Amino acid sequence: MDYASLKEQYDQNMPTYKEFCDYFKKVCSCLLSEADIPYFELSFRIKTWDSILEKIERHQLRPQQIDEIHDIIGFRIITLFKRDVNIVCDIITQKLKILYYDDKSKTKSDDVFGYLSVHYEISLPDEWLNSPLFAKYKNIQTELQIRTFSQHVWAASSHLLQYKIESSVPAAMRRDIYRLAAVLEIVDNELENIRNFRDNYQLEVKKLSQNENPMLPADTPLDSILLETILDRFFPHENKKNHEPFDNMLSELLAASIKTTGELEQLLSSQISYIISKENNRKKEVQHPFYSYIGLLRMALSRKKHNI
Repeated sequence: MDYASLKEQYDQNMPTYKEFCDYFKKVCSCLLSEADIPYFELSFRIKTWDSILEKIERHQLRPQQIDEIHDIIGFRIITLFKRDVNIVCDIITQKLKILYYDDKSKTKSDDVFGYLSVHYEISLPDEWLNSPLFAKYKNIQTELQIRTFSQHVWAASSHLLQYKIESSVPAAMRRDIYRLAAVLEIVDNELENIRNFRDNYQLEVKKLSQNENPMLPADTPLDSILLETILDRFFPHENKKNHEPFDNMLSELLAASIKTTGELEQLLSSQISYIISKENNRKKEVQHPFYSYIGLLRMALSRKKHNI
């Protein structure tokens, strides 16, 4: 095997590898944003030459071209919730060219602790590569891992400890290792349960808000979901921004002694004409919605504090 030739190809391709990583990170970021998927990390790495040599020796490979090493570039998407792993996988399958797929959590053997990520080998779709702008990426294949944060904690720690399989773990430690793996899996499941509860609660509140009668008794304590729903009723939806800080705003309301749905609705009813007029004036100036939900609410709250 001509290692010198492989190394020369690797060095020549390095600028293209780096350009591809920058480009593909933007692609992934846009896809996640369009699907409104919260994620913990979107990262990539380019294998060092030493890592490539180690892989060739470990797997007894005999590549003639550097492109035969398919995981020189690796991307990782770490989601916060289990359901989002499946959504990301669906997006990857629809948008990119899949060369290899492996769900490690379904194929692991009994002597592997914990559970691992979903692995893909992908390339850009042919229709993208037909563009002169992306033709230089034609021979680039990318390893892509998708996992939850809990799965990432396990993968990172087990890699550091070199305790991925039972036979490598001292017998006295196995009980603790099993317990840790179980706890991390419980964390994933409980986060999913909490998210399901929140989603169901939002649906119930939304149904109530569509009734002609008041949504809830006036003395109902405010929470962030009720706050968002009430603002949906009072404010133009075009002013709603992605990921408005409803939790922080709730703290400001409570500090101003606005603690119930009735008190909030009373505040908005008394100030809505002024703040919408203010928004319309600014909207004419900038030719698009100006204030966010939180901006409009803070305006109303400020006028209350000054007895206006």
